[in-house]
Order: sequence, then C-alpha cells, then structure tokens
Amino acid sequence: MTRLCENDLAGQADDWGVYAARLRQTVGCGLEEVCARALELSPAAVRRALAAVRVGVVPVSSGEGCIPGFAELLAATARALGSAAVVLPPDDEGFAQARAGACDVLLWADDDTYLAEHVRNGAYAENGWATGRGFAAALCGMAERYACERRVLVLGAGPVGMSAAAWLAGQGFAVTLCDTVPGRAQARAANIPHCRGIAPRELDGLAPFPCLLDASPTDACVPLQHLAAGVCISAPCVPCPWLGCAPVPERLWHDPLQLGTAVMLAAAACGVSGGSAEGKRT
Repeated sequence: MTRLCENDLAGQADDWGVYAARLRQTVGCGLEEVCARALELSPAAVRRALAAVRVGVVPVSSGEGCIPGFAELLAATARALGSAAVVLPPDDEGFAQARAGACDVLLWADDDTYLAEHVRNGAYAENGWATGRGFAAALCGMAERYACERRVLVLGAGPVGMSAAAWLAGQGFAVTLCDTVPGRAQARAANIPHCRGIAPRELDGLAPFPCLLDASPTDACVPLQHLAAGVCISAPCVPCPWLGCAPVPERLWHDPLQLGTAVMLAAAACGVSGGSAEGKRT
C-alpha cells in the first residue's frame, strides 16, 4: 500500500458528520451505500453484517513502524459504519487477543500489506482490491448524478487501478488504462474486457474524458488537457494532485484511507474475499 504520513491523516477521525455530508453531496449516497455498490450487495445486507461484527485494529510496529493516527482512523471508520471497534495492543499480543475472540474482524497493516480478516469465517479483503472498487463505485455514482458519458480514464495499472478498471468495465464503462511504465497498461488491460491500455503519449489522439479515476502513486501524469470540462474525478492516489486543481471541485472525491477501509470491512463482514491473502494472520 502507499505509505501514508501523519499529515495525510490529521483531523480525519474527528468529524464524521462532515465526511458523510461531503460524500453524499459529491457522490449522491452514504458510505454504506457506496460499499454495497462496490461489493454488488444490497445496502440492507451490508448494514446488517456490519452491525453484527466487532472490529479489532492491531497496530504493527515492524518495518517503518506505526503511523500516528492510523489505528484510530481505522477504528473510527468501523464505528461510522455501525460496528463496535477497539484498538488492540500492538503486534503479537493484539493478534493473540483477536484469535482468542476479542473481535470478529481484524484490521492490520505493515509496510507491504493491509488486510481485513474475519477471524471465524476466513473471509479477507485486501486494501488495493477494496480501494479500487470503492473509488470506482464512487465515480459511478458521480457519473450518474451528473449524467456523464461512461468513458473513463484510469491512471495507474497497479492493484488499485486494476481493481477499479475491472469493476468499471463490468458496469458498462469504456475503460482506458494508462500507466507511465512502458507496456504495463497494455499487458494488464488485455485481461479485462472493454478495457484498452495505452502509454501517456497516446492520450493526445483521444477525445477528452468525462470521467477519471487516478490510482497513480506519482504526480508525473496529470492530464488536465485530456479531461472534459465537467469531468468527474475519483482519486484514491496519495498524495492527491487534484486537490486545488480539479476542473470542477465539487465533482472530485478523495480521501486518504476511509473509503478503502470501509469496503474492506464490509467485504469481510459479509463474507466476501478479494485481493491477495498473502500475510494473513488468522
């Protein structure tokens, strides 16, 4: 996962009323509804599943260590979704408590992995898979809200971009996948119906895009000139280059952690697995 920093998370857990209002104003629905759409489940089923689980967050101190505010924001996200949540002790003690029954769904992250795991039924959801689907569902909501043509440019052919591209293609979008690494987008798009891969230089020959999903970990490609005047932008990228320069600010959705985490939690609670299970702890 992208390495967040303390400034990315500052203040994010403090006022969920503001977050919820901004999401509804931008996307047209609430967080549970976006999760349900991302997972292709009913909002009622997602709501029931989340209300029935206890979430435990285990801080992991290995590698570059714990990011201040990270565990607290994960717990706050779970509570905002209607789940009981607690931050468990760090490292092995927290994992031991989770296995002993301290929680139903376990959230943890190290330098390479971020997973939600259901302690009893074995379901798991990885952050890249969940974030891609969540931000794709948010973009779909915006496209419907503003009656945009279903043509989307996806920047970044990593785990988030690939998850988003596959979900959007499955929802009837014509997807163009673009990556700065030569040949990557073309090779990976070949596995997704209704998706073509291109290099950044090939954008010059295409019509402006009404929808953009930016899953790139770099700001080396900010294709403002290739976006339609009323473009809808869903941006899971960190850092986000669109804050302050989006053509239509009210049609931009970005948050550093909450939406991807919410989809992870909803998936694990509902018994839906997605992404790589490498590094599972339960």
